[in-house]
Amino acid sequence: MHDALKRRALEALNAGRLEEAEALYRDLLALDGLAAELWNNLGFVLSDRDRPAEAAAAFRAALALRPDYDKPWVGLGSSACGGSRLAEAVQNWIRAIRLQPQQSASVWFNLGVTQQMRGEAAAAAAAFGQAEALMPDNPRVASQRLLCLNYLELPGERLLTEHRRFDERFGQPPVPAPAPHANRRDPDKRLRIGYLSVEFREHLGAYFLTPLFEAADRQGFEIVCYSILPDSHADAFTARFKAQADGWRTVGDLDDTALAAQIRADGIDILVDLAGHSGLNRLPMLAHRPAPVQVTWLGYPNGTGMEAVGYRIVDAISDPPGPTDAHAAETLVRLPVPFLCFRPPANAPAVVPLPAGATGSVTFGSFNKLSKITDGTVALWAEVLRRVPDSRLLLKDRPLSDAGTAKALRARFAAAGIEPDRLELVGHIQDAAGHLAAYNRIDIALDPHPYNGTITTCDTLWMGAPLVTLAGGRHAARVGASLMTAVGLPELVATTPDGYAAIAAGLAGDLTRLMRLRMGMRARVTASALCDEARFMRNLETAYRLLWRRWCARADAGAAAGPMTAPVTGPDTAPATGQA
Repeated sequence: MHDALKRRALEALNAGRLEEAEALYRDLLALDGLAAELWNNLGFVLSDRDRPAEAAAAFRAALALRPDYDKPWVGLGSSACGGSRLAEAVQNWIRAIRLQPQQSASVWFNLGVTQQMRGEAAAAAAAFGQAEALMPDNPRVASQRLLCLNYLELPGERLLTEHRRFDERFGQPPVPAPAPHANRRDPDKRLRIGYLSVEFREHLGAYFLTPLFEAADRQGFEIVCYSILPDSHADAFTARFKAQADGWRTVGDLDDTALAAQIRADGIDILVDLAGHSGLNRLPMLAHRPAPVQVTWLGYPNGTGMEAVGYRIVDAISDPPGPTDAHAAETLVRLPVPFLCFRPPANAPAVVPLPAGATGSVTFGSFNKLSKITDGTVALWAEVLRRVPDSRLLLKDRPLSDAGTAKALRARFAAAGIEPDRLELVGHIQDAAGHLAAYNRIDIALDPHPYNGTITTCDTLWMGAPLVTLAGGRHAARVGASLMTAVGLPELVATTPDGYAAIAAGLAGDLTRLMRLRMGMRARVTASALCDEARFMRNLETAYRLLWRRWCARADAGAAAGPMTAPVTGPDTAPATGQA
């Protein structure tokens, strides 16, 4: 009877019948309260029933009975992570791994995600590598590792090699090969542009995707959206985009073959991937070549590494001609600066006068993810603080709500010679307006390196703080240079770490200039190329037309419509800076 009950309990747990499973495990424990595995399984049931305190008690009961049992530590890690106790989650998962090194891929993957959130990118990359070794056929794990590698100080050539490995494993064309595209080869026809994204929502869409709909030339271009976004994450912006699109497909449940067939059936001429290796991407589907021209843009600070993706949209500052071409599997399409367009948030509070005027000292700041705060960034910012002795550094990111994560970050700066009390660490702020209002506590923003901010930089500028950035050798390390050039402040772009610290210290020593910059920043940004939606869309659509004409010419000549090797640059129709 005991064994039969155990089988029924396990079956109920695996089938998700949690109430039944809990009752069965409690019956079993009444018969044998010294069975560690029963306490462990009850812990997972209670965790799934969203009763974390009871789950933790069950896991600890299992460990009291069997101290060398790895699974309760996995459960305790998951409970801690669910409660945003990230440092505790990492410690528990590492204990589980030490007890049983051959943990499942999910344990390694979750460990990597949590370490990345805490700013431990090198450790996270190693954890993702372990998950990838255990789950070599999962493209999501491979993409997550690639995303993490962008945070590290790796040269572009190494990153390209890593991305090409993804193509070798997940980018091979299906067998039999797809049929030739039946799209009408008219270079001047109205083009059907397909956008593939998980970001048809407020997070990214409200900032950068709005011009694709509202400033598009509808006589020359038709817009079809392929939304990977689960319905549970849709918001008011999702509905807005859906209403503005000429066609809308919710495709999260389609497999690669079905999604590729749908895109072909829709007659898409140019398919634009907006995810890259971030989030819920569908990169393996692109190997089916559902559209004659395939492009990647915006959502990822690197290329895809895939032969099936012909082009990537950048600009000449984010990706200078020459060296960066050798870092990309795709042909780089360089728009006039910048390579994106920013729609300022409508709910942003007013910019306040210089915070230093009230506090008596300059506050530097960054609201970028902790994953971008590498050891090199800590050293960079520590030097800035040394050159401005009375200054403070305000850092904000959701994981800083966790005391253990905040303590670890203070320790990293202490190792670089910065006293803990010079750091002000801010965690999650629930409402968007409150998040933006927190920028009013910053006098000067500091860009991380080698992975710059994008949305964060745009928010920073809109809230009045000038940003100091260090231009590096690859796209992720040059986005700041592109954005600062676009708003007419190229003098805040450094080319060396020493220059970065000197620019930041110089700004801190000139409060009159800081106040003038601050109070004029919104007018500057509004009048700049960064917010010129009509200009941006003219340039983007010119690039689309050039790419289409190239495909038509190649198709008419009988060549395969694969990626091009010659550079493509969209002509500008307005000044690149447009500063006020």
